[in-house]
Amino acid sequence: MRKEIVWLVAGAMLLVWSALPALADALLRAWAESGNEVPVRLAVKGVRGAFPAGSIQTVYFSLANPQPRRTIPLQASAVYTLEDGRQEASRSNSILLEVDNTARNCRIYLYVINGYALEDTLFLNGQELYLPYNSSFVEIPVPELPAGMVVRGRVSIYAR
Repeated sequence: MRKEIVWLVAGAMLLVWSALPALADALLRAWAESGNEVPVRLAVKGVRGAFPAGSIQTVYFSLANPQPRRTIPLQASAVYTLEDGRQEASRSNSILLEVDNTARNCRIYLYVINGYALEDTLFLNGQELYLPYNSSFVEIPVPELPAGMVVRGRVSIYAR
């Protein structure tokens, strides 16, 4: 009796499972880094839940260097003693030093698990770039990213 119930429950679960749409185990891992260790922020949109098997999903991403440009006022001053014992102070003209917060040699990494990025679907700031043929691992170089700038892109992912 117990064995029959187990078989009935297993058969019912199999029937329910087969009625659901097939879902791929596709995941997208994305991260970014810069070569000179200036922190950059990567945001990925359009990846919600599972990818339906055999479908193509468009993924939007942006890479931002959120640091504001900084300027630092510099002025040198000196105090020295004259021969008669008096102290004299002197100051230089002030100059502004601009701190360079440009992120250089940035890389955006997209890693598709159980799927791949389609070769002719990468757009970065409106420019179309070609990927290696149906690649699961995508490395997108961004040579320079000045402070406060955002690079936007999109790529199509195929889920197996």
